[in-house]
Amino acid sequence: MPSRKRVPPQADFGRALQQLRAARGLVQEDMLLATSRRHISRIEQGHQVPSVRTIELLAEQMQIHPLTLVAAAYCPGLDAASVNEILETVKADLRAMVSD
Repeated sequence: MPSRKRVPPQADFGRALQQLRAARGLVQEDMLLATSRRHISRIEQGHQVPSVRTIELLAEQMQIHPLTLVAAAYCPGLDAASVNEILETVKADLRAMVSD
């Protein structure tokens, strides 16, 4: 099983939401069908952690899979190396659970 030393211990949903939203060319107001602007702002500032349902709604507004937002929250940067590392970790975890 791969080492977890380089996986951040806590998700940064605020940074991930900001980066993915900006990559889609969206502003907070574009996300209002998912939740309130205040809630989005509190998530992006790191004051709140979104629920699974909120993650699903935010992802829907950005037209991405909810796991994309979750994976991005655990990647310190959205660079290829960070993304590949988190994807390999998830694949290894799933393989280990399925093979047991």
